[in-house]
Amino acid sequence: MQISHASRARRLGAVLAGGALLAGTLVATPAAAAPADGPARAPGTVAGEACGPDDGLPDSKISIQLYTHVGELGSGTPSPETIDRVLGEVADAGFTNVEPFSQPYSMPVGDYQAILDRHGLEVSSSHGSTDWDTWPETVAYAVALGQDYIGTGGMAGSYGTYEEALATAAYVNRLGEYAHENGANKIVLHNHQSEFTTRYPDPETGEMVSAWQVIEENTDPRYVTFQLDVGWAADAGIDVPAWIEEYGDRIELLHVKDAVNVNAEGDMRQVALGSGEMDLPAIIAAAEPYVQYYTYEWDDAPSFETSAESYRYLRCYLAEGGGGDECDAEDGESLALGRPVTTSSIDDPARTGEMAVDGNAGTRWGSGWSEPEWIAVDLGAEYDLSRVVIDWETAYASGYEIQTSPDGETWTTVHTVTDGDGQFDDIDVSGTARHVRLYATERATQWGFSLYELEIYGTPTGQPTPEPVTRGAGYWTSEYRQVEHPDHTVDELLCLLSTTRAQSDVFDEVVDLTTLDDAVQVLWPRHHDEPVDVLDRQLLAVWLNVAEGSVSLDDPVVGGSTVGDLLRAVEAVRLGVDTTRSDVERYRNALETVNARH
Repeated sequence: MQISHASRARRLGAVLAGGALLAGTLVATPAAAAPADGPARAPGTVAGEACGPDDGLPDSKISIQLYTHVGELGSGTPSPETIDRVLGEVADAGFTNVEPFSQPYSMPVGDYQAILDRHGLEVSSSHGSTDWDTWPETVAYAVALGQDYIGTGGMAGSYGTYEEALATAAYVNRLGEYAHENGANKIVLHNHQSEFTTRYPDPETGEMVSAWQVIEENTDPRYVTFQLDVGWAADAGIDVPAWIEEYGDRIELLHVKDAVNVNAEGDMRQVALGSGEMDLPAIIAAAEPYVQYYTYEWDDAPSFETSAESYRYLRCYLAEGGGGDECDAEDGESLALGRPVTTSSIDDPARTGEMAVDGNAGTRWGSGWSEPEWIAVDLGAEYDLSRVVIDWETAYASGYEIQTSPDGETWTTVHTVTDGDGQFDDIDVSGTARHVRLYATERATQWGFSLYELEIYGTPTGQPTPEPVTRGAGYWTSEYRQVEHPDHTVDELLCLLSTTRAQSDVFDEVVDLTTLDDAVQVLWPRHHDEPVDVLDRQLLAVWLNVAEGSVSLDDPVVGGSTVGDLLRAVEAVRLGVDTTRSDVERYRNALETVNARH
């Protein structure tokens, strides 16, 4: 499958800042300016300034698994200087809680506590050894730090058979009871995929059950709880929100991951929260009655910046709609998808050039460990090119050129990058060509060059520009704000409004989207029938208020019906072939009455 643009670590497309809806007006929210000088901020305050106190998850419930930065920390016990530096970066990213992955450290607990205190951090939970011989030491270390939960990176035992799963449950009960009786809260078990994919028949019922279910059913909730890793669970085919609904009273922590290529051929790839395929708004909404800590994790993340992005997602998360504020670009299918590819080299027979154009975010091309290296695509015909998108693996190019050719022999450079930073590059290009080549000149790592997907967009040479389609507010409200599925936020509606600029030549291209009137001017075709025009203006205003939350579909209106009933009736009248002017004006007045209240 082709990578969805909504799945990219940097979403592609127009970015429209979210606004607040006040009395029917969309008011742009100014960015808070940081003072040039002043005292150091407390952890989490800068990122929190972008959203109100009730907008997202509280800092007290947000944590980070330090394995996210295992590349910086290394294995075993890091030096005090390394721990201090990494924890400082984590605090600067906004986090106030951490979850170490190798605890107890050989570092004295007092020394570790001093570093935590210096950065305003607390330990929410931990992953570490569950060996019975060292368990008293593990528990004592955790109690000294005042952490709530003592965890492990797995189930603390094997579960290859039903009997093994039962034995593991019994062992975990013993660990949890000791921890509880010696000053800790509970032991926390953590999943990967195999806890769900390992299945066996229940001896009593014959029903197939997973290892996770067997261990859950046979552990004491007084002493044992679970940290559901939502990414690995989803990759195992689990409907995560439904699973939380069913087992939420045993799930007190989440590992919050986002990823692309989930439960698909190839490897699941982790990305910053809010930029992948995971339905995080639904997951968090399901978890809110049960979960004490939402622990972000990206195994060996590329930077502290991505951790800051993910912290902001959790801190500014809105249960009704999530934290995104971007519109996805609609480009159609990549011209490179499935086309013939040539490369300068490969570093492994399992990473050929074809894997960079197979539409699978879990497969990749890898070059030899040298420079320059290149990958070229034959599009099969000449196209007027518009964009090239590169989805880099860790081994990215800090310097490269996009080149085009009519024959695959003579190349022209149409774009040069000298400061590439990996992840996703979305590049505007122009020109006509049949062949496109990524010519990598400078490695950013000790390895070669590697990319998951190379996408190319354009139109066939000589193809006439499509005639613009005139679409009014009636079209958009009907298609994107259906009464039975009112699932779009104000930001998403604004994104829809902004994208209509490119779909009709009668929209006003110069009007800003800062007020409702501005939005209406951008959205509306000129020469629209006046009564319908006013009806649709009022209809859009009601939908914006519903999306913002100041109007509910269940709010009463005159005659004993609700706002939802009114909107259904308006849709029927507006689209009805027998609609009269008086029908339109009657419902227009009803909508106007609803809007006047808000």
